[in-house]
Amino acid sequence: MQTCSIKELIQNYQSTVPITEAELRNAISNALRMGNLQIIEKKTSWDESKVRILRPFLINNSDDKISIVISRPRLKELSLGGIENRNQQIDSIYCFREIITSANKILRICSPFMQKNVLSEDAFPDLKQLIIDAFERNVNIKLLSRELFQGRGGEIHWIVDIARNLGMEEKLTIVDYHFQSDRGDILSSTHAKLLIADYTMAYVGSAELRRNSLIANFEVGCLITGPAVIGISEAFDSMFSQGKVWK
Repeated sequence: MQTCSIKELIQNYQSTVPITEAELRNAISNALRMGNLQIIEKKTSWDESKVRILRPFLINNSDDKISIVISRPRLKELSLGGIENRNQQIDSIYCFREIITSANKILRICSPFMQKNVLSEDAFPDLKQLIIDAFERNVNIKLLSRELFQGRGGEIHWIVDIARNLGMEEKLTIVDYHFQSDRGDILSSTHAKLLIADYTMAYVGSAELRRNSLIANFEVGCLITGPAVIGISEAFDSMFSQGKVWK
């Protein structure tokens, strides 16, 4: 197996894929978490630490695959079903189920609203079991939401309860990204809707994990697989690090 320092890895990186040094450092951190790289000699200076390359990086110029994902309003008689089938579009619940079951190490969720009513029989009732299964696979779940410190924290207690009942609380981290001025004006907040399995599969769109978003609203997004997911994960991680840990 090839070994080198992280500094040497950065200096000798060659690819047709353009990348900044900061992006490459993030990719190296991700590769260490995902098992592409292994630290074999840890130094005080991260750059001088020796690593072993176990398998190629997930930085390449292979094509991304994108599928259109739709939440079709089910509470009104609309004729979108035929359009979905004709264009091979994917239902939001099917998409979310695929992503959650695909996660082996990290499941990233960005949902401004994540209400327990998503578990309703007419919405996404198997979501609870999917979350349980993910915890039992030792998946770390990172949830990015908003206004949890302003009274909306109760809405997501259901997922905290799942983790607590399994003794997996350390596998769940919840961050609130919502900042207000002294007058109450919103300075910055999260409005993104993302669901990401490891660094391989991601949903980017308008649907979120609450009942209305899945059965009443018209929502559109994309299911993405390929190298683009790495960048989506890095964007999530950056916002996640800027918020306040709620749990």
